[in-house]
Amino acid sequence: LRPTSGVTFVVRERTKRVHLWLQDTFFLGANSDNVDEVLDQGFLSLRDQRPLWIRMTAEGGGTVQILTEDMELAGEVLQELCAALSVTELESVADFPQEMEAFRAILQKVDDFNAARLQLTADMADSSNTAKTLVIKAEDARLLGNIKAMRAAYGQLYTLNGSLLGEYNKRANNHKHLLEALKEVNQMIQKAARLRVGTAQKR
Repeated sequence: LRPTSGVTFVVRERTKRVHLWLQDTFFLGANSDNVDEVLDQGFLSLRDQRPLWIRMTAEGGGTVQILTEDMELAGEVLQELCAALSVTELESVADFPQEMEAFRAILQKVDDFNAARLQLTADMADSSNTAKTLVIKAEDARLLGNIKAMRAAYGQLYTLNGSLLGEYNKRANNHKHLLEALKEVNQMIQKAARLRVGTAQKR
């Protein structure tokens, strides 16, 4: 079954040369020597058993399509092909709906974790200010000899300290998940960059 996702680009190269690269890279059989103006070759990825399709037409001087649901695999094939053809600059049009949907979900997670981080930071700041106030109240009560008030203040401080520790653990856990989500964002950016060559990778 031919994948619907993939990347399209122009290499301005003869179909025969791309076919020779396919033969060398994927060890195609001898029965594939008949090269038409349209190159249409399917494979099965050993990584996940999903199909990979490489298609080339003479349109635009040599339009190539790498069809796969795996953006990382598409990038690897594109980079190998461009290296073989000595292509140093390449723009492309990518269409990976499933990967982009997953990317949007990751970006939403980043927003959620960041919002939670800001809220937890604000809550901890409030709790810290309350703790300072209770310490002052307890010390004032001690100086005045009001043992009952001093014990009450220290009791509240003890409870607040436990709450602060809990908030710190939440914040540390949230920070860990935020870093993991940001790592996924970075990985997606790197995968997308490999669908282009040269200065276009930095855009």
